[in-house]
Amino acid sequence: MRVTFLNPPYFPMFSRESRSPCVTKSSTLYWPMFLSYAAGTVEADGNQIQLVDSPAMDLDLEKTVAKIRDFQPELIIATTSTPSIINDLSVIKTLKVMFNVPTAIMGTHATAEPLESLQMEPNLDYVIIGEADYTARNLVRLLRGEIAKPSDIAGLAYRTPDGGIDFQPEGPKIANLDEIPWVSKTYYKYLFSCYKRYFYGANLNPIIVILSGRGCPNRCSYCVIPQTLNGHVFRMRSPKDVVDELEYIKSHFEDLGEVFFEDDTFTANHNHVKEICEEILRRKLKITWSCNARADVPLELLKLMHKAGGREMCVGFESASPEVLQNIHKGIKNTDKAVQFMKDSRKAGFLVHGCFMVGNPGDTPETLRMTLDYAKKLNPNTAQFYPIMAYPGTEAYKEALQSGALESRDYSQWLDKDGFHRTTIHRGNLSSQDLVDFCDKARREFYLRPSYIFRQGIMAIKNPKERYRVFRGFGTLVKHLFRKHGEIAARQAPTNKR
Repeated sequence: MRVTFLNPPYFPMFSRESRSPCVTKSSTLYWPMFLSYAAGTVEADGNQIQLVDSPAMDLDLEKTVAKIRDFQPELIIATTSTPSIINDLSVIKTLKVMFNVPTAIMGTHATAEPLESLQMEPNLDYVIIGEADYTARNLVRLLRGEIAKPSDIAGLAYRTPDGGIDFQPEGPKIANLDEIPWVSKTYYKYLFSCYKRYFYGANLNPIIVILSGRGCPNRCSYCVIPQTLNGHVFRMRSPKDVVDELEYIKSHFEDLGEVFFEDDTFTANHNHVKEICEEILRRKLKITWSCNARADVPLELLKLMHKAGGREMCVGFESASPEVLQNIHKGIKNTDKAVQFMKDSRKAGFLVHGCFMVGNPGDTPETLRMTLDYAKKLNPNTAQFYPIMAYPGTEAYKEALQSGALESRDYSQWLDKDGFHRTTIHRGNLSSQDLVDFCDKARREFYLRPSYIFRQGIMAIKNPKERYRVFRGFGTLVKHLFRKHGEIAARQAPTNKR
């Protein structure tokens, strides 16, 4: 069967699979990782696939349609996100009219609102709930006549013969992740022409993004991927399988900057990290990598990680307020531990990208100021400041609904008119625009410090590998430092008004 997997056209450089889907202020463009994992799994089941990443390929709707027409698919599966769902369903409608084949969506928003998505767009036939790999494979088997009816497939929402809508809850999460085809092979086969378009502002580029495991044992209220796609049980690939893929990446992607482990928390299981590092060292594999981490990794493990090629960690510090950290179930209440973690990271030779979030329960103008001062005290190599974006399917969204903090359920308002993220949350006297304005201010204060600019300049001069990242990222960021963000586009969502 011929199956098109689509990252639909929207804003140029729109990162749909980011944890905060938007156009970024650092020129970042995410790989369509989960879409690619599903595509590889369906291909391994004996099907022909097409993988189209419209934002990376610079394809508008017309060019996307032309590319799909050349393939003549028998099924189209598109990835979605909350901020783009209205656009994505409009694309689905166009493709259904053009090709008259079954259509399906997957991703965080599809998982959180499967029935609503079917109600919003009559031309949408199926919604894949949760981990898409095996559900997408089973959907294809259904259409090939190997499965009797949609209700036999766990994790699928569908239309019934009488014109209704129904769904089957997701089954158990995938236990043996070594069975899933390497996503890097799917990238190489179908997205290699875009390889150098993907750019992560804090990382060495070109970059390849993979998973060493899925799921996160932590319960942060705002984090959408564990609460929709991956779950809270950390399932790990074998260290051998991970390092085998690293060797494949090293040999197939020329000019590789680094590999990024996009696990929700790569360091969730310290022993797993240790075994991966030891396997890299045993093979004498020279490869640079970075990862998502928590501020609780001990110094000895940090040293081993760096010795095995670790360069940078992306860490969610979020807030300086113990009350706010408790309210969002961060699990790390003592900021002194984070300060020590930063000291240990520098001692081990690691860079850190720090994430700071405002607008959480308990935030006030005073806690926002505390958080900005905290970011400067921690002084990570790079930092991002963003307002809380409470997505359907998360505890943060439920809290905002119940407390009255959510200003709108109109999905068109999750982004501003240029595709940058804004927030639909207000906190007390802090309006949603106040939160966006504070993040703009925080970026200026953090990045325009003379000491910071001097440090980045020295890094760019001394390290050619860091130079491209520094100049491209900062060159894009500086365009946004003195402009106002958050203005909503003059576009509405009549199909989603409640």
